[in-house]
Amino acid sequence: MESNNMPDLNGVAKKTKGRQKIEMKKMRNESNLRVTFSKLRTGVFKKASELATLCGMDVAVIMFSPSNRVFSFGSPSVDSVVQRYKTQGPPPLLTLDLNKVHSTVDEVELHAHLHCLSNQIAIEKKRTKDLNHLAKAAEDQFWWARPIESMTDSQLDKYKKMLEEFKRQLKEKRGNLN
Repeated sequence: MESNNMPDLNGVAKKTKGRQKIEMKKMRNESNLRVTFSKLRTGVFKKASELATLCGMDVAVIMFSPSNRVFSFGSPSVDSVVQRYKTQGPPPLLTLDLNKVHSTVDEVELHAHLHCLSNQIAIEKKRTKDLNHLAKAAEDQFWWARPIESMTDSQLDKYKKMLEEFKRQLKEKRGNLN
């Protein structure tokens, strides 16, 4: 077996080492460096394209190869994204300590949001209490509008007397019309 060949599980010699973890430092071998750059460049552009498509965002990626050639990808185009960046300028947070600002902003925003939600809950509780009070008042005032099954005996007697009185007034009115 040659030193390049690695045995696989079946005992057959493999011609490559397969996928291995790459140490994160600049490569010394120029040929390997160019090949790696070419493969990774394609992967970065593919990911940028996916990000633009899936999230509906404008993306621009510009990189220089080891031999100082320029490669770029843009959606919708590199020029339009760069022009938009120039017009809007960098976000102000880029000049600050992002970790400190981010945690402070998050904490302040969370407290403000919590306060807002607490106020909304209090308002909704009051609204629920008011609606329950109105429903109870309406129920007491218009008890005859409730289903008969939920009425008490005294309410049924009262309802019966009202219907009898209504019936008597209706007969009386009909008699006056004839």
